[in-house]
Amino acid sequence: MSPMIRKHACRCAATALTALALWNCSGDSRAESPLDTIQIGETAKVALNLDYSETPLLDSLVLDCFGPDTLHFVNSAETNSFNLDVFPSENWTFKAKLYANGALMQEGDITTAIDAGATVNLKIPMHALVGFVYVKIPIGFGNPAGIKKGEMILTSKDETFTYPMIFDSDSVSFTSDELKLNREYQITIAMQDESGKPIFSLNDKFTLDENSPIPSFQIESLRSKIALAIELAKEVNLHVSLKLPATKRVPGKNDIVVSEFFVWTNAKDSSQYNFVELYNGSTDTLILDKCSLGKTSNASGAAEIATLELPPNEVLVVGDHESADIAGFYMHTEKMPAFGKSSGSLVLQCNGNILDSLYYGKADTLHSAPLPVGSSSATAPKSLQLNIGLWNKRDEPDSWCTDAPTPGVISACGN
Repeated sequence: MSPMIRKHACRCAATALTALALWNCSGDSRAESPLDTIQIGETAKVALNLDYSETPLLDSLVLDCFGPDTLHFVNSAETNSFNLDVFPSENWTFKAKLYANGALMQEGDITTAIDAGATVNLKIPMHALVGFVYVKIPIGFGNPAGIKKGEMILTSKDETFTYPMIFDSDSVSFTSDELKLNREYQITIAMQDESGKPIFSLNDKFTLDENSPIPSFQIESLRSKIALAIELAKEVNLHVSLKLPATKRVPGKNDIVVSEFFVWTNAKDSSQYNFVELYNGSTDTLILDKCSLGKTSNASGAAEIATLELPPNEVLVVGDHESADIAGFYMHTEKMPAFGKSSGSLVLQCNGNILDSLYYGKADTLHSAPLPVGSSSATAPKSLQLNIGLWNKRDEPDSWCTDAPTPGVISACGN
């Protein structure tokens, strides 16, 4: 069967996850509690969904419930829904709060009657209290443009705010503090090289209000032919001055890396499948031609990767599932090598050149510090995941961890 390639939109906003916490804050006095009149088993099931726009740097979602009992829940940023059992009452009030970028950003509430034994689905509309600006710009592994410094300046009325540039593994970001709503802001972003020569500059205007508390600045590739989408403006003053390779080229070493690896499938679980996740950390679209995944540098018996073009900051997943539904690019192969489960090697090569390799499992004379090993548990399978921020130290075991497989999503054990 010929390889199948599918593409799904993947824009992962950068987020900070908090631990899940749940506790009951009701008092101990039974004399004044309406729970005395309620028989055990007369609870109702309530599903609550928070209706808010996609928010970068989301910290947590908090729900307070006031009725016959007082409940307090904190969800991590992974889900915007709550499921709980509550006692019936004519007057239940549910108040939700959304924290992002370290501050309370939105809140909402709803009051309703809950009948015993009922199953209720409720939606809490969220209202913005403040806004903020978050801009993430990919610069590629190794920062080939030579960006060394930069800042973001926001001006509104007679106030001016300046925010520094923050370096990540293959990107830079600018994040404001909380900003007042119902205001127009002027934004200026500038980046320079070590000598102070301008590399990138952007000037634009936008308005923060309750419907748009976080403007959408999405810069997909930092180069002369930049893919830029700023939804809130028709005209943008943009200047890019870069000396970078061609926009499309064949990959070299450290352009594309193995970011996740799962071969510990459980035969009793049909939803599990073997896969290798590859991440383009360069600033170019890489032409993958005559590429393969094997257990050694010998291409014999390796899984062939059909020719395709992989854009910068995109993920390709090669797996033996015929129709996996994932974010990013997916390619099916019927010839995935039988990688060892207790130990083994994985080698990615294109046109005879080894682009990346890893060894996991048992230490031997050649590998004194191998990478960890995943697991094939039917209830909690675990893959091997790279902390992409440590891409240049990916031969070290501390740069990897094991957690539930996330094919198509760049995340190291939930981070």
